[in-house]
Amino acid sequence: MNTADLEELVPSTRLESYEPGRIILREGRVGAAFFLIVSGSVEVIKALGKPEEKVVAELGAGEFFGEIANMRHTERVASVRALTETQCLMIQRLHIDAYIERFPIVLAKVELALAVRSSD
Repeated sequence: MNTADLEELVPSTRLESYEPGRIILREGRVGAAFFLIVSGSVEVIKALGKPEEKVVAELGAGEFFGEIANMRHTERVASVRALTETQCLMIQRLHIDAYIERFPIVLAKVELALAVRSSD
């Protein structure tokens, strides 16, 4: 996404801050938002709080999460926890759907990420 494209999306976003250790998303809950990491880092966790808990990825600035449940309108497949002081742009599903209709190239990029992350 170029700067002009991002500027069109900004009015539909909210900047959220998370302290280290804070759970941002919980596995099993229905996804209604998509997150773009502005600063900091997070870990993606399967089976949070269970004996089989497993960190499956770490993400940093410029990366995104929450796209699988958001795009497929399903339950979250993992939890996400802030590792450091983290700021994210949170985009509600309603807004991202409208944006993708206007900019189909974004959908192609998100679909590619969906394919890669779903196969993990």
